[in-house]
Amino acid sequence: MSTPPPITLREKLIFGSGDIFIGGSQVIMAFYYLRFLTDVVQISPALAGTVVLISKVWDAISDPVMGVITDNTRTRWGRRRPYFALAVIGILTSFILLWYPVDFDSELKKFLYVLCTYVYFSTVSTVCLIPYASMSSEISTDYEERNAINGMRLFFSQVSSLVAAVLPLTIVELFDDASMGWLVMAAVFSVFYAIPWLLMFLFTHERVPMTHEKSQFSVASFLRPFEIKTFRKLLAMYFLAYLSMDVVAAVFQYYMYYYLDRKNEADLVIGTMLVTQIVLIPVVVTLSNRIGKATVYRYSIVLWLLGACLMAIYRPDWPDYTIYLVAALVGSGVVGCVVMPWSIFPDVTDIGELRFGQRIAGSFSGVMTFSRKFSGAIGIFTVGMILEVSGYLPPIREMQDGRYTEILQVQPPSVITALQWIVFMVPIVLLVPAFITARTYALDKLTHNRLRRYLEFRRGELPTSNLDESEVEAMKRLLI
Repeated sequence: MSTPPPITLREKLIFGSGDIFIGGSQVIMAFYYLRFLTDVVQISPALAGTVVLISKVWDAISDPVMGVITDNTRTRWGRRRPYFALAVIGILTSFILLWYPVDFDSELKKFLYVLCTYVYFSTVSTVCLIPYASMSSEISTDYEERNAINGMRLFFSQVSSLVAAVLPLTIVELFDDASMGWLVMAAVFSVFYAIPWLLMFLFTHERVPMTHEKSQFSVASFLRPFEIKTFRKLLAMYFLAYLSMDVVAAVFQYYMYYYLDRKNEADLVIGTMLVTQIVLIPVVVTLSNRIGKATVYRYSIVLWLLGACLMAIYRPDWPDYTIYLVAALVGSGVVGCVVMPWSIFPDVTDIGELRFGQRIAGSFSGVMTFSRKFSGAIGIFTVGMILEVSGYLPPIREMQDGRYTEILQVQPPSVITALQWIVFMVPIVLLVPAFITARTYALDKLTHNRLRRYLEFRRGELPTSNLDESEVEAMKRLLI
């Protein structure tokens, strides 16, 4: 592979655009998929949650395997970029199948179709996300440049999330038959999500030398990332924050529809939360360069928990505008918890190179990607089971004036109570341990700069080492 050119703004923007699919598809899944299954396909909430949970058994195998595959890939396009080309067709097909509103006469047939299409979509996500996350540590080796690139990624992700939160229902409601609306929505978004991956294949470059040495396929190779203490802490911070977000996202539309009785404002409230995150991304990135990534993460948790508490005690008779203020407060906390783990991730892969003598960013990415998809599955499964047990009543579909109309049923008090407890207890139970973990995170900017220079020496890129043997051992004890 030839020496790549210096990184340009165009390349940063193209690489960041890959997160349009990642962020947007996850928001659509989190906010709409459970309700699509219960209200449109009309399978029970328990079965809907079970579909997503079962697929994680496959992800537990495919994600780590994909990590090793991409680490061992050797082509003239590099290790990661060939999979960007494969992603284009995969995204186009899997997303449409996922939202195809099957109308089988048997709930079992519906369940099997949904399970197969979800597993296919999850596999496509694996092929996309793991090489992409791995390349985030290889498109640049500079600490602040990586922060900027990951900030761009999260900017695209949040803009896409905003579009995904407010546009799907707008498209669906253009059609007399909501089933056709969901299918058209899926077709539109699949094209929107696929195009950036073709651009990434054509116009991005890897900037960490690709060695000829390959890792072996084994259970041990899948588990190697867990040998790194710093990675275990990052994984806990990442999983706990995203699980909290996924559970609340899965229940949020039910919360707006049935607890606050403000169905027509659900998209606007979600949009307020996401716009707040978009606006604050540059602030979060700047603060992370000044006071540290883990510190920003901790402050973000405090803001998030304050917003979650207000959401739990919120009363329908409060002034209408207050729900938007609460949403903005939650968004100001969520943004740091979303941006920081992926800003930290490239730095942790450098620790992996220190520990193993070679870059295994794919293996690290495999664990992170599985963790992300598993948190989403747990979120949907948990909410689905709670709704099932609490006695959720799905809408009644009736034909009115030539089109199908959903008539919301009045939910029993048990469902309303469940919604309140979810938005209150889940963030507290998950984010407090995440805060404690972040307090012990040791890889700051100064330590990373010393580590980076030492790795460049070990690769033969610098003539002399900046660390003596005792300093190297001390760094290993601190980080590994």
